[in-house]
Amino acid sequence: MTDTSTIRSDIVIVGGGIAGLAMAARLATRTTFTVTVLDSDRPPETPDDALQLRTTSLNSAAMKLLQDAGVMIHLSSRFLTDFSRLEAGSRDAPSALSFSADDIELDRFGVFVENERLRAALWQTLTAMPQVTLISEARLSSLQRHDDHVDGLLDDGRALDTRLIIGADGASSHVRHLAGISSQQRDYAQEAMIINVRLAESAGHTTWQIFTPSGPVALLPLHDRQASLIWYDSPGQIQKRMTMSDDALRAAILEAFPARLGSIEAIIERGRFPIRRLHAQRYAGKRVALVGDAAHVIHPMAGQGINLGLADVVALADALEQESDPGNGHALSRYQRRQWPRNAAMLTGVEQLHHLFTLPFAPLRSLAERSLKGADRMTPVKRFMMSLATGQPLASGRGHTRHDPGE
Repeated sequence: MTDTSTIRSDIVIVGGGIAGLAMAARLATRTTFTVTVLDSDRPPETPDDALQLRTTSLNSAAMKLLQDAGVMIHLSSRFLTDFSRLEAGSRDAPSALSFSADDIELDRFGVFVENERLRAALWQTLTAMPQVTLISEARLSSLQRHDDHVDGLLDDGRALDTRLIIGADGASSHVRHLAGISSQQRDYAQEAMIINVRLAESAGHTTWQIFTPSGPVALLPLHDRQASLIWYDSPGQIQKRMTMSDDALRAAILEAFPARLGSIEAIIERGRFPIRRLHAQRYAGKRVALVGDAAHVIHPMAGQGINLGLADVVALADALEQESDPGNGHALSRYQRRQWPRNAAMLTGVEQLHHLFTLPFAPLRSLAERSLKGADRMTPVKRFMMSLATGQPLASGRGHTRHDPGE
């Protein structure tokens, strides 16, 4: 039966992923606006102890956002894995470029956490916030923007009446489409295979990436001697590996990955996703704003996708914090001016790095490897790159104190 009721809220966020839920949490803790989240999926359930397929890195800036919103108390420290060292190189020089958190007076760069575990913690946090309404299995079908408000319709017939629509609905954003915001997109003709494994020995607190002509291979250390291996290659090669037996896949991994990986006790799960680049021409328009993958999709080799989205969340909430009207055009323009250039620079830099290390001409790849070693010896360059990794400007003193998020 069609529902003809109207949902009224100061702000409506379309998309219940990590960026959308974090946006709601930030607004609820920093403003008095009423917020409604529309999510096309069912409400997330807290996963059991089994390792989930998708994992993300959270830098210290992202963790501060989550801590301030009260999210971290819903994430057991058992499922958070610190990483304090980053290494990148080639098979011949696996640590050509290395970063230590100690170099910029931090205890860690951040943590790795499973996406669904984080999403469930965000949802749990929001259920206790009285100014936030969560609506699951709801899809926006149309919207009409006016000078002082936005009208919309859901696919079940319910109407929307709001002052600002925030699109946090992913790379194929319907909000971006309805708002008429164009984007530049590129398909890398490459996929990433995720292979969750249990190792014979813990991978410790170092995450590393090795560049190869077909794409990088990387390790993300996780809890309980588990790790997430990322293998970039052509769709055809990824398809072959997806259909291998566990024993055959284990052998292929040990041949392609550096010896430092060690022995693999078990293949836990495998998955794949396409690699693409996307950047919206603008992040804001008349009573509409975009955050996260709706605004930009970066090559995952940088490990910054979620962090860039959460930086959008902070910037947009900051722009709206002192406003009586969340759809104020000047506030949305401030958000656009702050985030678009920053993200454009990051997307461009990562794309250039990808091309440099996948060049088919061996001498040019060798030059790229020597460039990595050169960057490793340039302290100002390393410090700048590490500040990007943390999401924070360089500080003079230790900016992070260890804590137990489960306390």
